[in-house]
Amino acid sequence: MTSNLCNPVISLIPYLNALPLTDSFRTGNSTFSVSSDIPSESCNKLAAGQVDAGLVSSISLPEIPGIRAVDGVSIASEGPVESVLLFSEKSPEQIHSIGLDPASRTSNVLIQILMARWMKKECTFSPFHGEIAEGMQQKDAILAIGDRAFRFAIENPSLVVMDLATEWKHFTGLPFVFAMWGLRKNSILSPSMFREAMVSGMEKRIEIANRFSHANQFSKLQQQLTRSYLTRNLYYTFGSRERKGLLLFFRYATEMGLIHPCHKLKFI
Repeated sequence: MTSNLCNPVISLIPYLNALPLTDSFRTGNSTFSVSSDIPSESCNKLAAGQVDAGLVSSISLPEIPGIRAVDGVSIASEGPVESVLLFSEKSPEQIHSIGLDPASRTSNVLIQILMARWMKKECTFSPFHGEIAEGMQQKDAILAIGDRAFRFAIENPSLVVMDLATEWKHFTGLPFVFAMWGLRKNSILSPSMFREAMVSGMEKRIEIANRFSHANQFSKLQQQLTRSYLTRNLYYTFGSRERKGLLLFFRYATEMGLIHPCHKLKFI
């Protein structure tokens, strides 16, 4: 599927945390098409011109030529976020090797910043593609994001778990922005449609959580945690504090050589 001026395409992330931003776009519309992609695929498609808009991992936003971030909308948390988690059977001081989640570059950069700047630890990092439990037999800790992290934490309450949004808040005092809508500057899609979809989605968060729980046959406890996740752990606006936290994240990533210093984020 290739995007063009006559047939714009919106890349939708299937994760629970994105549903309040994408729910309005899933019902179908004659003015655009949609694709379902993990965060890394959404970034790649946007960079390749295959889609007009995508929910982009925040670290990748300034690196994609010709896109603007839709102001006022994000996936953010003041911590805990409950779905960007470092799992281990060891205490934090025993963690020296970390398996990264290939699905989200933002979370991978964030754990490197937190370990170096906040925990003051030297660790080795490498991608890990298997199951979380399997990974903990090979690495001291495994980073996981999205629905699989959310579920694994519920199912394994005895593990040592580091919530990355919580640690960022402790470190900086600021919220963490995980993703924003990236929109191609020549697209016929209006940024206002994404802000309107966010308002609509926030009003339907309980309905969205219940629908997700039913589809996954969750227990009553899991249903409660799902509702809390969408209404308490996450929020979807983007203002001055979120911008400050995002730019600080970019600064640390630049200083550590994890993002090129010439890239600048533009908003629309």
